Amino acid sequence: MRGLLSLTLLAVMTVAGAAEPPTRLVLEIDGTSVEVEAGQRFDVLVDGKKRSARISELPTRRFEEAGIRFEYSRHFSWEHDPPDMWTLDGNNVTLILTRGQPGDDSTAEDVLDGMTKSSGKRSSTYRKIALDTRQGRIEGLEATVEMSGIHIRNEAYVLERGDVFALLILQDSSEGDAADAVEFQSLRKRLAATLEF
Repeated sequence: MRGLLSLTLLAVMTVAGAAEPPTRLVLEIDGTSVEVEAGQRFDVLVDGKKRSARISELPTRRFEEAGIRFEYSRHFSWEHDPPDMWTLDGNNVTLILTRGQPGDDSTAEDVLDGMTKSSGKRSSTYRKIALDTRQGRIEGLEATVEMSGIHIRNEAYVLERGDVFALLILQDSSEGDAADAVEFQSLRKRLAATLEF
């Protein structure tokens, strides 16, 4: 029993110690800089008086490129392939946005065909899907391919309005069954709530 308790405590301590360190920031007021960590209180002089302050980091970042805006999780890595492609990577999900020109005849099916062929698989069956956003419903296609026991789900949407034309691809990879990953569902929910174009 004591050994089991020790292992449990060790596991809890390991998980607790695995949290990401806080973001380090510099606050500058009238030429005076103070180095702070997100979420920690610090003192700052304002008009000769000491004031207590705290800067907290929001859980999301704001994407604003190619006439498209949305929020995404701050832990996603950012990659920009100039001039017109952005890739945001999470743990098990990837968001790819490629800007085109209004009037392009690229379709969601074209995108999924290319992705399926590049994976070495034959053409896949597509299922119609939709993303209900604050600007209305966006129709898309979804295809899942299996590679070495990993299910890769791709969703493709064409975003077209006025002078905005872009292809939005959401990709989820999971082992075992093809159930939607929590991170993928969180990404879709955040897009539905914040996507504007």
